[in-house]
Amino acid sequence: MARPLAQRGSAYMRAEQLVDLLTPHLDPGITLSVRPFHALLMPPIAMRAVARSIPRGSLCIFVKSAAKHLTRAHLAPLRKREITVAQDVIDMKLRHVRPELFDLLIAASLRGQRALRDLCADKGLSCPVELLHHHFDPRLLSVPLPERHAFSCGYIGRADNAMIPEAIRDAVQQIDITTVEDFERALPRIGQFALHYGVRPGSQTAHGVERGYKPFTKGFTAAACNANILVNRDVDDAAELLGSDYPFLTDPTPESITETFRLAQDSYGGPIWAEALERMDAMRATVEPAALARQLAEIVNRAAPLR
Repeated sequence: MARPLAQRGSAYMRAEQLVDLLTPHLDPGITLSVRPFHALLMPPIAMRAVARSIPRGSLCIFVKSAAKHLTRAHLAPLRKREITVAQDVIDMKLRHVRPELFDLLIAASLRGQRALRDLCADKGLSCPVELLHHHFDPRLLSVPLPERHAFSCGYIGRADNAMIPEAIRDAVQQIDITTVEDFERALPRIGQFALHYGVRPGSQTAHGVERGYKPFTKGFTAAACNANILVNRDVDDAAELLGSDYPFLTDPTPESITETFRLAQDSYGGPIWAEALERMDAMRATVEPAALARQLAEIVNRAAPLR
């Protein structure tokens, strides 16, 4: 895997962190490694040495913005060694994705996969688009989960990414996270909430080439904490992974959000709440390391004929 030089956010999670998580679950015939890469610092002629350091016939995945400024000249030495070239798009805006450069694309969400397939079709390309779900941060596994005798709700993330109506604002504890250090400091608190808040402003779920399709990381985080989530029904992959009848899906209006929040509050500890937790647990199973390792192994195997 080639990752951006900066080790932060989803680019880090889909490179070093993913390699560490998946390696114990992969067949010994599949080995993973990560290299920092920036095309502007790597002239095409220097790619010959890089290509020689990669085993012939490998799959080379450029993670997110590591593909920025790539040219066909950069990739030519890799292809001479029968190396399949892919991009892990994650949540990049569609207008920045250049499928014509790659043998395949990798999406981190179901909706992202569909959007990338449509993008390729619109460009008249037959580039395959694979799916590798995102994972939750493994540091959450060390977070103690207290007995929750009472309902509690928390929002974890950047304040401008949340839509919290005034009627429930005092009932939603907000943990502002903008950096990796913020997340590390917040870890002891993340496991305390029975309900994670994930409602985004409606504009963040619009469609088109000016947007990126995000993995349902907030949902995976809540599932890792044995919590439910209150989230827009049209947030990427929420309905696909939890079911369109998951009880705490809402529309991005103050009235709908408040009504759904009250439902979660009133149903806490009851059958509606318990069934919702079962949905969350089933979703978590799809992003456990062993499941993701199987997904990646299938991608590697399907990529073999492309070489």
